[in-house]
Amino acid sequence: MYANLANSARQGIMKKPAARKTLTELEGAALAIIKRRGPCTAYVVKEAFRTSPSEFWSGSAGAVYPLMKRLETRKLISSKADKSDGRARREFSVTKAGDAAITDWLTDAERASSLGFDPLRTRLFFCDLLTDGALRKFVAEVQREMEAKSEPPAEDLDHTHALHEQWMKLRLKALKAFANSLDT
Repeated sequence: MYANLANSARQGIMKKPAARKTLTELEGAALAIIKRRGPCTAYVVKEAFRTSPSEFWSGSAGAVYPLMKRLETRKLISSKADKSDGRARREFSVTKAGDAAITDWLTDAERASSLGFDPLRTRLFFCDLLTDGALRKFVAEVQREMEAKSEPPAEDLDHTHALHEQWMKLRLKALKAFANSLDT
């Protein structure tokens, strides 16, 4: 049964990729952080990625600082020197072109509905390479890991963390459905 699922996934992946849109996911998220927080430094953006519940975003300086430079070169953000606390730093703001790019990125239904990066789905795509016993053991271990990470949401969770909690619950539900399909 799981070989059929892997074949279906393989056929979906073999489709010709859609043309690249103006912003990458990382660029769109960085612009949205700056837009939401108002003028802020690259460090603030880096920390927003680093503290995100999503492991997809890189909070490394090596990813964020070049990203900020690219966005400024493309005139999606502008910067100005800020020495308000005595330290020299640059504060970034979203430009009009950046506002338009954020709106285009946020409302791109085609890309938002795409499969995107998911390490579990990638592994399940190749599940036909495992023995039945190894696959069942893997699925059970992942299910235990996901259940351990799914705590009841605290009432004071911000929007980002509440959304992450809901997404984890949905992924766990999908994994349980996959596990059940192994028995049919």
